[in-house]
Amino acid sequence: MVERVFQRPADALGEITNHNDAYSIDGLQPTAVCLSDLQGLSDALSEAAKDGLAVAPWGGGTRAAIGNRPARLDRILDLSRLSRIVHYNPADLTATVEAGISVAELQRHLAEQGQFLAIDPPLPDRATVGGTLAVGGSGPTKWQFGHPRDLVLGMKVVQADGTVVSSGGQVVKNVSGYDMARLHVGGLGTLGVIAEVSFKLTPLPQGEATLVAAFDSTTRCLAAGLAVFHSVVTPLALAAYDAAVDERAHVAPVKGHHLLAVRLGGRPLTLQRALRECRSLCHQGGATTVEALGEADAVAAWRKLADFGWDEATAPLMSARASVPPTKLAEIVETIANGDSPAALRCETLCHVGYGTALIHWFADGPEPPTHAIAEVATRARKAVHAVGGRMNIERCPLPVKAGLDMWDQVGEPIAIMRRLKEQYDPGNVLNPGRFVGGI
Repeated sequence: MVERVFQRPADALGEITNHNDAYSIDGLQPTAVCLSDLQGLSDALSEAAKDGLAVAPWGGGTRAAIGNRPARLDRILDLSRLSRIVHYNPADLTATVEAGISVAELQRHLAEQGQFLAIDPPLPDRATVGGTLAVGGSGPTKWQFGHPRDLVLGMKVVQADGTVVSSGGQVVKNVSGYDMARLHVGGLGTLGVIAEVSFKLTPLPQGEATLVAAFDSTTRCLAAGLAVFHSVVTPLALAAYDAAVDERAHVAPVKGHHLLAVRLGGRPLTLQRALRECRSLCHQGGATTVEALGEADAVAAWRKLADFGWDEATAPLMSARASVPPTKLAEIVETIANGDSPAALRCETLCHVGYGTALIHWFADGPEPPTHAIAEVATRARKAVHAVGGRMNIERCPLPVKAGLDMWDQVGEPIAIMRRLKEQYDPGNVLNPGRFVGGI
């Protein structure tokens, strides 16, 4: 049985009154919201499929802006009551959790055993495990620990017709045929609703240290990052950001025009050697300043870098994620930052050097430019990314701009396969219709 289907969140959440917009997606508000256990989730989807309703899963709502505007929205499935740790085996470095648990809460439990889940999405106190997987999000540590899909051992998913299916298992050495869970990581909930996930975990490093180096140019900053990338040092994370990002988020005490943050982990002696090596590489690369952060400053810096563009204080008018070869990062950052754009639109960039990702944010310093001008900026940036062999997804923009642009870049021939999967798993177009690649 569905525990509760209600017209207003206030009916089930006493602290909220007349706030259907708390579940709004691109200005669309649901006519009903469902909070339930697994069986209730299955029943709710089964009913929606029979009635031809459009449904969107909801985790913490931290990245509801991602994707195209839904073609329609009737019901929200709030997963906040699916928040248990189902099974945790510290000796095997594995855990099974329900999708609605927040990333921060899970990390707190794991830290008690000296372990963690190697994802660090924005706003982890609100971001849920299921939502983070659905958007394919990770964070600065992706370079060291890989894509979130690589951490998944098994998954329980509720399909569009309410059928509950499981794939994989709860152990690292799991051989059970096709890894169907991978379909749902980054799928934005368009093929099914993630209800439960089994993960492989990682031991916490014995110690950590963070260096921040300042440079006088984008080229030197990113070249130093690549030098660290190609060295014998294996950082936990590498992030380059410009002075405008630092001015807005107050990332760290170290100041400069272009900054490189290097996060290191390991045993004490290993950590000291890595610090010396990174200092040397940064100085060789032309750094004007290289400083090690204190523990509190380091924790705060990486949290601010992961949250940038998603917390209220740093939310931009428009943001995009460009994936390019790491050697092309400097070129693409300079091309976009120096490109022709309205004077009121300020570009700020944050790069994850190790895996070639540029997070590009445009802020309006004054009145918002007209829709066509913002759209032209996004189109020119995407063309520049294509020119160096990359792809660019727009992750946030004003609704009028979203109406005229596909938020997802072209994927080429695989789109035909993706459409067939959608037809197979969701023939009634129940789940997040229109939000995914190519309007799927």
